[in-house]
Formats: sequence, structure tokens, C-alpha cells
Amino acid sequence: MTLVGRDRHQSELLCLLTRQRLVTITGAGGAGKSALARAVAGRVGPGTVLVDLAGLGPGDGPGDRTAPPVPPWGGGPPPGLLVLDTCDRAIDACARLAEDLLSALPDLRILVTGRESLGLPGEHVVVAGPLPPADAAALFHRRSGGLAADPGVLARLEGIPLAIEIAAEHLLDGPRLAALLDTGVFLDLPAGPGHPARHASLRTAAGWSRAQCQPADVRAWERLAGLAGPFRPEEAEWALAAHGAHDPSEAVARLVERSILLVERGPGGRWYRMPFHLRAFTK
Repeated sequence: MTLVGRDRHQSELLCLLTRQRLVTITGAGGAGKSALARAVAGRVGPGTVLVDLAGLGPGDGPGDRTAPPVPPWGGGPPPGLLVLDTCDRAIDACARLAEDLLSALPDLRILVTGRESLGLPGEHVVVAGPLPPADAAALFHRRSGGLAADPGVLARLEGIPLAIEIAAEHLLDGPRLAALLDTGVFLDLPAGPGHPARHASLRTAAGWSRAQCQPADVRAWERLAGLAGPFRPEEAEWALAAHGAHDPSEAVARLVERSILLVERGPGGRWYRMPFHLRAFTK
């Protein structure tokens, strides 16, 4: 599908890839990381190879660090840009592969997508945050075939591209969308056939995020889901401490790393927010 919006992100990524060898796009499930990476790859042009890693499990990927990496582009010449798309379920394996390939091929650049970064030295991270209202409205209009959603109801989708596309595909532009959001039914509405299996619905996307979390992360996620609206770091830590968390600040940091909590900058400093489909997933 044609990418709608993200012009600033595309320009930023194209600029970064001229001077950085490893760039990672992170963001919550359904934020449009893969679509953004593919759009950037298309603008880079020939010499780009895209590898979809959504099917990898935790034990898959390169193992022996002393063995030469297996090029994911086969036996041909190395590409100028390698896109490793959806590294969520094999972060360690993808990190090993990226590190080995960058070491062996000095002209290679790698663009990664995932809910968390690879954690490698020299990695530059770009966060695919919520769409601004104008882009959200444009995306809904395009995917719905010309409908204009009620701005107040559309705002409840919090700029999450997957949520906006599901609403548009079901032609939900006002009271019906509000009702489905109120009852929680919206989480289970199926996405269209153009979406990958991990985005079959918002609930499926949230479940994919949960699968990469440790039990302690899930407990912190469930406790912070009750905080309405943006909240300060100290509020998050107080909430976790009240439930007996051993290290509240570390628990919050892990949720930020896994894109369960989004970071916002505003008056007074840093704020956290949990996307609505991740809050609702715990109920």
C-alpha cells in the first residue's frame, strides 16, 4: 500500500542513511514501521534488498559467532542497503547478523524495523510515533475511498496507522466507530488482506508485543495500563512501587525500550503514554 504521511520521517531516514551504517525504526505495534522502511527503500532505488523476518522464532537466525554470516541476499553481490524488517522475535539473532555483516562489508548500510532496537554500538534509532491529525485524516480518507471521519472520534485512534486503516476499511467514520471503541469490539475487527498476519487485528498486534515481553514486563504493563492519559515518569514509578515492583525505574525503562510506553516531550519535561490498544489489551 502507498504510504500516507511520514514525509518528515522519510526525509530524516534518507539523510541518516547517507552517513550512518545502521539505522533502526522502532515504535508500537501498528505504527507503520514496515511501511515506512519499504517506502524509504523504494526511494533509495536499485541495490536494495529487503528481508522479512516476521517468521523468525527466538531460536532462529545465525548461531556460531565464529562462522561467516550467511548473506540473506543469496550468492550475488552485496546490496548497498539491506532492510531487516520485523526483527521483534529474534532480536539477538538479528543483532548478531547485522554486526557481522557490517564488519565484513564496509560499504553496506542496514535499515532495521522492530518494536525495540538491536542495542548495537553506532546504531541510530528513529521512533515512528503517532501520526499527526492531518496525516491521520488523510490516511482515513485514502483508505476508506473518500470518507471524512469525525475528527473527535478519529482522535481516539491516537494516530496509530493500523487502527486508522482498520476503521477506514470497515467504513467507520463516526458514531459506529465510537460505539465499537467504547465496547472494546474494535480491538477484534479484522484488518484487510493487505496486512500481515501479525496485524490481523489490533488485539493480534498487541499480542505480538506481549510475546516479546518477560513476565515482569507484562506485570508492569498491566499495572500502568490503568493510568489515564499522559503521565510523568514519577507517576509510573509510584504506581509500580505501590504494587511491589523491585525496581520501578528499570521496569519503566524496559517498557519504553519495547515500545509499550511512548515518550512525549512537553511542558515540564518528559511524559509517558500507553497506546489505547495496549491499555485495552490487559482488561
